Amino acid sequence: MKWLRGGLVLGVGILLSAGSALAQFGAGLPAATPPVGRAGAPSGVAEKDDLQGFHRAIALQATSEQISEFREVIKKTDAAGRALDELGKGSDAARLAAVRLAIDAAQAETGKFVGGFSEAQKNGLRDLSSKLAKAQSELDEQQKALEAGGAAEGLRKGLANFRAQQENLAVEMSIVISQRTDDVAFTIPARRSSVTIGGQTVGVTTSALITRAREAGSEGVYSVEASTDLAEVQENLGTIMAALMNKDDRCGERIVIQEAGIDPDVPAGRAMARLHYERWVCGAAFGRREMTEGNATVVMKLAVGIGENGQVKISAENSQVEAEKFLAEMIKSGELGDALRNKIAGAVTAAVTTLKAELPPAGEATAGSARFVSPRAGALGVVVDGEMRLSDEQAKAFAEQLKERAGAQARKQ
Repeated sequence: MKWLRGGLVLGVGILLSAGSALAQFGAGLPAATPPVGRAGAPSGVAEKDDLQGFHRAIALQATSEQISEFREVIKKTDAAGRALDELGKGSDAARLAAVRLAIDAAQAETGKFVGGFSEAQKNGLRDLSSKLAKAQSELDEQQKALEAGGAAEGLRKGLANFRAQQENLAVEMSIVISQRTDDVAFTIPARRSSVTIGGQTVGVTTSALITRAREAGSEGVYSVEASTDLAEVQENLGTIMAALMNKDDRCGERIVIQEAGIDPDVPAGRAMARLHYERWVCGAAFGRREMTEGNATVVMKLAVGIGENGQVKISAENSQVEAEKFLAEMIKSGELGDALRNKIAGAVTAAVTTLKAELPPAGEATAGSARFVSPRAGALGVVVDGEMRLSDEQAKAFAEQLKERAGAQARKQ
């Protein structure tokens, strides 16, 4: 589980420093919450008022005290994540108790934060608050399941969902943890999508972190870090590779992928494939005859980088081949080996998010590097690092697009 760094923006409503943030909503506007009408919207706002969204943002905007309280919420939730990570080193009674205490503290701090909402915030954030409460209830159920002897993965997912619902509230409340320009960042919360590789549809989870790095004339320079969790690709690689590699030519080759997988070996990745190979020939005099057959186990080292076109490029090279001599040579220097390496590298590449896909249209980033990571034991992920430049106006548009995306994602949940 990847937890956000301390001192970052935990919502996307305000991108700029304190002065710029005021400019986003109109300089000199009062910070007080406006009166609220029956429907929870600020009173005096007509249904067709073009400024309705603006007034709603002001009504939901967090106070300085709420920003401080939310900082504590995130600290407690992060602590629960770290306690859960420690549980992976050994599920003894002490670690289980530490997880329970940390989650209880995170839930208590969250309840205190939500309990302090103004009437306008209660009305405007009712749906998100309900989803947060549901996530907390699910977290309790997963905690009970773990203590009853279940696996920690369910609790890990429950805590990730709890954190995502906290972030959704932050988005709507325009919460900023630090007002220092060089600390300001956007977070794009984890979202799940699907990709089809070799006819197999697998889910991938992506997220991004955007940090304001420096000024360059009238533009701000932002560092972008987009992450892809490849867990489902790992789980389904055997099926994917079978679809991509298997063949059964009556008078030619027969290839059967028996097993395939990927493990993290950060800073590299390690792929493995087991296959069965046969070659058949046909002739008028002797009919169809098997000429040779064999089994092979191939271990490959995976490397990741950025290609000339700015896209992620994953390559594979043999590190160990166990097979009969003729088959070993075909894998080391023949078309069979080239196909195996290219298909595995291509399958992983197809699942990795691009900066263009991860960012809203207002932000165009250039990829600079890519690296393998292991977000948890046995799991492999890819992080793409890049950079984008935004003027203040572009930054405001970017913030609004992120906010719209977060709202659409919340409505789907």
